[in-house]
Amino acid sequence: MRTAAICPTCAVYENALCIIYNGPYLSNIDVSPLQDLQTILGKINTNLVPKTGIIAPSTSATYLGQTYLNTAKSMLYFAKAVGTGASDWSLVLTSPIATPEYANNAAALFAGLVAGQIYRTGDLLKIVH
Repeated sequence: MRTAAICPTCAVYENALCIIYNGPYLSNIDVSPLQDLQTILGKINTNLVPKTGIIAPSTSATYLGQTYLNTAKSMLYFAKAVGTGASDWSLVLTSPIATPEYANNAAALFAGLVAGQIYRTGDLLKIVH
């Protein structure tokens, strides 16, 4: 349970400097009990940023739910597990700049697309399955 306490010195929440975290250690952002809100907000800004790269993620995720953006192919992944390497990641969304055209699902797979990616056949948008 997370709670806030009023600072006994100033007895106000001015600038949120007196709010103290009173909960379990949060490994995702390295927050310990009794840390002040200002420090916690700084750790959120530095630790909960998505990873990026120009290929699919190949290393283990740092924490469950982490995001990874493949900037070359506009593919977004999220961490469904931690510690198993590339299999930690699951493709969530693709948004190609130019949607490739293929005759059917088999042709898209043969060309290297993976399940969840978008392609088109003529004017119809399709999703690889």
